[in-house]
Order: sequence, then C-alpha cells, then structure tokens
Amino acid sequence: MSDHAANRRSLFLAVAGLALFCPSGPLKAQSIATPVDARPFPRQFEANGLHFWQYPPQYESLSGNLVTGRAAVAVQTGETKDAQGKTQPQLAYGTVWLTGRAEIDKEGREATLTGLQVQRVSFPTQSANEARYRTAIQAAVQNISKVVSLDQIEASIALGQARANERAFTVQNAPPEIVFAFQPAVMVHLDGAAVMRPMKTAGVQRVINTRSLLLNSGGAYYLRMGGKWARATALDGPWTLATSVPDSVSHALAEAIEGKLADPMDKPADNIAEALAANQLPAIMVRTKPGELIPVAGDPQFEPIPGTQLSYVANSPADVFVQANKTWFVLISGRWFRAASTKGPWTYVASNALPPDFAKIPPDSPKSAVLASIAGTPEAQEALIANSVPQTASINRNQAKFAASYDGAPDFVPIKGTSLTYAHNSAVPVIKVDASHYYAVSNGVWFTAASPTGPWAVATEVAPAIYTIPSSSPLHYVTYVQVYGTSGDTVYVGYTPGYYGTVVSQNVVVYGTGYPCDPWVGSVWYGCGSTYGVGAYFGFAAAVGWTFGFGWGYDPWYDPWYGPYWPGYYYPWGAGYYYPVAGAWNVYGNWGNAVVSGTAAAWANPWTGNYGRAAEGSFYNQRTGGRGMGQAGINTNIYTGTTTAGARGVRYNPQTGRVVAGGGAVAYNPYTGQAAAAGRRDVVNTNTGRETKAAGAAGRGPEGAGAAGAFSSKGEGGDIAGAGHIRYDRDTGDINRGGVVKAGDDIYAGRNGNVWKKTDSGWQSMVGGEGSTRQVGPPDSSLDRDRMARDRGFDRSGAAAPDRLDRGAVRGGFQGRMGGERPAMNRMGGMRAGGFRRR
Repeated sequence: MSDHAANRRSLFLAVAGLALFCPSGPLKAQSIATPVDARPFPRQFEANGLHFWQYPPQYESLSGNLVTGRAAVAVQTGETKDAQGKTQPQLAYGTVWLTGRAEIDKEGREATLTGLQVQRVSFPTQSANEARYRTAIQAAVQNISKVVSLDQIEASIALGQARANERAFTVQNAPPEIVFAFQPAVMVHLDGAAVMRPMKTAGVQRVINTRSLLLNSGGAYYLRMGGKWARATALDGPWTLATSVPDSVSHALAEAIEGKLADPMDKPADNIAEALAANQLPAIMVRTKPGELIPVAGDPQFEPIPGTQLSYVANSPADVFVQANKTWFVLISGRWFRAASTKGPWTYVASNALPPDFAKIPPDSPKSAVLASIAGTPEAQEALIANSVPQTASINRNQAKFAASYDGAPDFVPIKGTSLTYAHNSAVPVIKVDASHYYAVSNGVWFTAASPTGPWAVATEVAPAIYTIPSSSPLHYVTYVQVYGTSGDTVYVGYTPGYYGTVVSQNVVVYGTGYPCDPWVGSVWYGCGSTYGVGAYFGFAAAVGWTFGFGWGYDPWYDPWYGPYWPGYYYPWGAGYYYPVAGAWNVYGNWGNAVVSGTAAAWANPWTGNYGRAAEGSFYNQRTGGRGMGQAGINTNIYTGTTTAGARGVRYNPQTGRVVAGGGAVAYNPYTGQAAAAGRRDVVNTNTGRETKAAGAAGRGPEGAGAAGAFSSKGEGGDIAGAGHIRYDRDTGDINRGGVVKAGDDIYAGRNGNVWKKTDSGWQSMVGGEGSTRQVGPPDSSLDRDRMARDRGFDRSGAAAPDRLDRGAVRGGFQGRMGGERPAMNRMGGMRAGGFRRR
C-alpha cells in the first residue's frame, strides 16, 4: 500500500466498518466518491431466502484499523394480523456482532467499508435458528464495499472513548456571596484586590484584574457604561453619574478600545440606556470575592409547582424556589443553596439531600431544567452521559502552530499533588513533566516541546502524569483534553465539557471546582477560572436534551458584558467540527456567550459590533451571531456551538446561513443556488387531535438533488407511516427512489444480546416481538449511551447538517471553531476553566 493510501486509512474513523452493513443485496466495490447512503433505518435486505431488517449500528471497540460493534436486526418468521386485521410481518429480534475495516476520505468526510465479518448472533426466541441466520447475514455482507458518512459514526467513536473516562471529583461547595437585587443592578467582579497599572495616557491607571473598563485618575475611579461614566472615590461606592471627566480619562477610553483591553459597554440593554439617559444609575456592586447576583424585577412573584409544596420566583432569571415552610433555595453553577430568607446566611445542600418535592417537578414545568441538577432523576443521568461525550477533530501536525508567550522569563510553580510544574506567567497552560518534556494546550490541542520556549509541535501522545492533576488545581481542566490517535500527518484530538469547567460531583454535573487559586499579576493579569459570577446554567428539555451554557435569563433590566471574544481562530489545520466557546467570561455575573430569554434578551460585543435586544423567547449568540425566537424556551447546546429554539421556535446562524424552525433547518445560498433542509418535528393539531411526527433531510446543488425522510401520523381518519429517499441526477436525468415502512422504531441491541426499543416511558423489551412483555432482565446501562451517540450522529450528519446531506453534490462542512486565541489573554485560547487568563 502506498503512503498516500495508508494515510487515508484512518485509525480514528475506522469504526465506519460498523455502519450500514446491510444492503438490499451484495454490492460491487464502490469508489470513495460515491454518495453516502442516506436511506433511513431500518433497512431491509434478503439473504439465503430470509428477509431481514437492520437498525443503526452501535460501536464497541477499536484496535488499529479493526473495528467491532453490534447492531439490532429483525428476521421475518411469518405473518400476523394487526388490530385492524391487516397482514404484517411477524418479526423475531436479535443482535449481530461484527468486525470490519474502513478506508476514509477525510476531505469528503466519507468512509469505505470492507471486510465485514459476522462474529456471532443472538436471537433469544429463535436460538435453534441462530446458525442459519448468521450464515445468511454473512453472505449479505462479506463482499460489499459501502460508503457511509463519517459524521454519523464519529459520535459512536467519541462515546466509546468516553465510557472508560468517567470520573467524579471532590469540589468545594462553599456558598458565594449571594445578592438579591430588586432594582436594576450590576455586579462588577475583580479577581482579588484591585491591581492598577499605568496606561500610556499620562495620569491614568487601569484596574487590570477585571474585564470592565475601570480607570483611576486623580484619586477617583471611573466605570464606563452606556456611553456615560460612573464615578466614585472608592470601589465600594457610592457611585454617581459623572457629568464630566478629565480629558485624560477620555483619551484612556480610546486607548482601551483600540487595544481591546476592556469593555466600555457602550451598547447596553435598552432600559439601561433609557435609565442612564434619564440620569438614573443602576446599583453598582464591586466584588473582589466570589459573588452571584440574583435579580428580581420588583417584588417576587411566586408561582406554585403542581404536585409539590414548592413555588418558584417567576420574575427572576435565576432558579429560585421557596418551600411551604418559607425556606429559600437557589441553584447556582449546578449547586444548591438554601436560607431562611433572601438575606441568608446561605448553606450548601447536596443534590441528593434536597427535599423530595424537587424530584417531582413536572417535566413540562417552566422550571423543569433544574431536574438535570437533582441527583437520581433521568435528566441528571442524561447530563452525566452528555458530559462524558467528547468533541473531536482531526489536526494536520505540519500545519498546526503554537508559540508560548510569558510575562517575563518562564516562572514554573508546583502543581500540588503531582510531580508536575506549570508556568504561572503564561496565558496558555504550559506544563513541565521533566527537564526535556513540556506540554501546552491551545485551542483544545496538545503541543509538546523540549524546552519552555519551543519549538512546539502537535503532541501525538500525552504524558500520563498530566491526567493526575487534581480538581484542586487551576489546571485541572486540561485533563479533559485527549489525543485519540494518529494516522500519517493527522492527529485525532478531542475534549469533553470538563474543558469548559464542568465537573462530575455527587452524581450530578456542576460548573467549576470551587477551589481558589493564586492568579498571576505582573505587567499583565492572568486570572483563574471562576466558579461563580458567570451565570453558568444546566438544563434539560425533551426537544434538545441536556445543555450547558452561560447567562440564562429574562430579566428586563440586566446589562450583559461578555468579555472579549477574539474571533477568527479555529482549527485551520484539518477537517474539524464547529466548536463552541462556552466560557465567554462575564464580569457582571449573569450573562455569557449566549444571552437567552424567556421574555427578553440583550447582547453586546464591542469588538464585533453585535448588540441589540429582542423579544419573547429569543436568544443571541455573540460568538456566532446566531439569533432566534421561540415560545418553548431556548437551550444552548455545548456540543454543537449553537442555541436551539424549542418547539415552535426559529433560529438563524449567519456563519452557516441556516435557519431552524420547529426543530428543523433550512438553508439557501442565493449566489450558488445550493439549498438544503432538515429537521425533526412533532405537530399536534388541537382541533382534530391528529399527531404527526416527521424527520427528514433534503438538498440540492450543481449535481442534482436528494431527499430522505420518515413520518408517522395518527388521528381521526386513520394512521399512516413510512420512510423513503429520492435522488435526482441533473446530468443523467435519472430519478432513484426507495423506501421502507414503519420508520423511527428506536431499536437498540443490548450488550447481552437482548433487543430494546426506546419509548417515551423508558425501555421496552423486543424479545418475543413488538410490544412483548417477556421478562429478560433490566436493560443494559449502556443503552442510554447508545441512544446519545445515535442522536449525536444525527446532529452531526446530513440529517441535521443539511449543507452536508449529499457530499457527492454539496461539498463543505464546518470549520472547527473553538475559541479566540490572543497572546497574554487567556489560558485556553478563548476560555480557561470557566474564566479567562486575562489582561
């Protein structure tokens, strides 16, 4: 095999050998350019006189270019009658385990499968026929060469890698200062006592350990907000509106804007601007220790939660609850705190020690998102699974570049609990393993060098000692960044949400470790990750699953500040995915990378010019420019970098040109004529009672058009269900069609060989056939993971990324954006464990 061909044999993507193993019959070898098979599951095939249905594969292991996995299958054993007397196939469900090889086209994001071998089969109700079924399935797959989407299978790879890496850690849960504000207020965070450094403008100093523009001149402090200045002689106030400022302060403002040193916040929310225009200043609270602002729009408005003794404060963006006995509870960064009143004192409550009523919050409650932070709930389990799934990318080691920068000579200090040291005065984490081995993480990629000054190269492996860094260290977040393997010049990398600052503790996901640390303060400021004051939230919604983001809120008078996001730095070295920067730091304590609203939203980014305010059910993602509206709430999804509207919602992402409505997506480029659409939707007609569920994707480009989908509709007049695909070749005029019935069964193969169906109420055994009640023991714990992987694969494949529906017709994909890199700005290239390394 040539070197070129060998490079195409991807270690990381060899698991494609598991996907789509069942054709309608044996196929001839196909070229890698053949379009991906977009037929929906289950897929039917015949072999040795038997008729089979195959469901999506589930990954198990990877060794070299050999991949193993399993898939649920069904074989027709006869016919039966349904409730309406119609004839339908009688099926016996089973599991098939396979191995195979894969060769991939990295640019096209496709894989060619060959050499599939059936290792064993299990049909619990047809054990006497298992040998016959195995022979038939082997005959169907042994000579095929199949092209599949790499995106659909990468999710399974990542999930498989995550299975062995779930870890729980000890975190600190001391409550921050919790401040309830019943009038417009802003909390300004300083990383410790104020540290001032002179600016180029004579006579002016800037407080460098905050991202707000906070200046000192002539013994007075000046805070910029909404085009005006607030003035105080001490940081703790009182603050007043300054009718005029010295010329030197105005010059320092221009210097700060030009150098992107801090945020002048000249585009605040409308009513903040209106208040300032009326010479009314919101309350300004400067804090040098962890704090969280809980805004309430006037007197608290309590709404009862049905079936419980709980009420929640409806006119606050925060999660605030009150028991019938008047005990108050707040959820901050995934942690629960309680007090006898809003004035405290507050104490920590473990999520498994909450009053039982919290677990009874209905899934359709406006406060159901907090279920993800209540141990033992299905939503909390979903959060644990989602938190273990990494994002991945392929990096060209010859093109990826990194150069370390230090504030002076490298200053290495110990990482307690390890033999490692790290550069205290670096914006990016630089770790010393020994005298000739140094590692650094930049934009989710490990680099290595023989000295702290380089030269640096992409790491193909990471010293095991690095993964022993404890949660008490400010560099703990680097332990969530992995190197998965190499193939030629390609290195496969990835990270789990722990890179953003999430930690598993006491069977729930929390944000931040809670441990204090010593920031670097020299000519620049490199701060530590902040557990509180960033408005971190977790949530769960049936439409989008578990999500994690910053700045959830709908307060009518907040004023967001995001910290500078330095755009344009992405994985330029190879194919990757659209990565988020969840950690856009927010000095005011409530708003983050995406501002999301139940009744209103605001956004501001002085570096890009993005700012504004929107109405009910809206969001704005200041990093991507995405925005949208909806009535069922909005969730930011950390795994895709987008914010998704719920049912009856709509969103727009200017980077992809995609508009999403009702869980679906459409895209159209008026310059090229290329268009695509995809989505999944549940529609209920309250007038007729008819319920319709549909999923599908369609696209068109220079070479033709294609579509695939599935639907079911139930109601008065009859039920109908089906699935199919159609493709039009513009050059030949040929139209190819295909279809199957009864789509969307959600059938999964358990590791023990039993077959299960995911229903709204849980897992249903398929042993014995559809609707079987035969007892086969509890479902495998891995099934929830497999469901997550399948959903992730959909999100990343053509079904949810319509611009990549048919790579034979519409090439493209996402850049692997991950965050902004700026020397001496932050330790993560956009994010540092919930905070920034900041100037």
